[in-house]
Amino acid sequence: MHILEDPSELSTRAQDLLRRTARRERPSRFGLPIELWRVRDRTGRLVPAPMDLIIRCEGFERRFGGLRYEVRRSRVVNGDRHETARGWEYDHLGPRTAAWQDPGRGGWYFEWTGERVSKPCRDLIHTDGSVGTDVDGGSPYLPIAPSLLHLIESHALTDAVATWKPWPVDSLAVSALELLDGLVVVPEASWGSSRWRLSDTVAVMDHDSWDHENPRRRTLVWSREETGHRQVQAALNGDDAPTPRLRR
Repeated sequence: MHILEDPSELSTRAQDLLRRTARRERPSRFGLPIELWRVRDRTGRLVPAPMDLIIRCEGFERRFGGLRYEVRRSRVVNGDRHETARGWEYDHLGPRTAAWQDPGRGGWYFEWTGERVSKPCRDLIHTDGSVGTDVDGGSPYLPIAPSLLHLIESHALTDAVATWKPWPVDSLAVSALELLDGLVVVPEASWGSSRWRLSDTVAVMDHDSWDHENPRRRTLVWSREETGHRQVQAALNGDDAPTPRLRR
């Protein structure tokens, strides 16, 4: 069943994002029986698509095909607050869908539309269920989320805090933010390379960069209401910050 017909696996927050912004369009079709799909193996030879790749691609189309939604984001850029909204499109590319064998993790991965922006990378889905990218269109598969549900949950949080106050955070401030008590990890939107922590008035998201040449951990912070603003400011100033209230 399509995610818009049965979103019960998602949190209330993620369901609200889809209810407010999502729609379903007619997904791309292969134009030929998918059993005739041919892909290139690790040596570059064209071979019949393996069954696990076919099953994952068909499952993606049934559960997510044609899904559209928008995600708002707020950031501090050169000292100014900027808010943007970007669309996500859950489609494979029909008869043009490319797939590759993964020599590192095993299995296969295929291309899907993903974020609707000009980009040098491909959005990818692995037969192990993870979501990934190849960064520059030629690098090995890099997982960015363990599943599409995790990705949607992270998008829902990104959208939810877009109206909050974003803070510029440098590397020296990250350790200070760790002292904020009461921030609770949001497990459905977090994984090894990306973690969301949340209270009623403060949100912190840290994630690994995709830069192979300069790998680092980035931290983003938002607050709302005077209580949250004071908590973050006190942490960045090195003061004893008041404890945020836990989200019920």
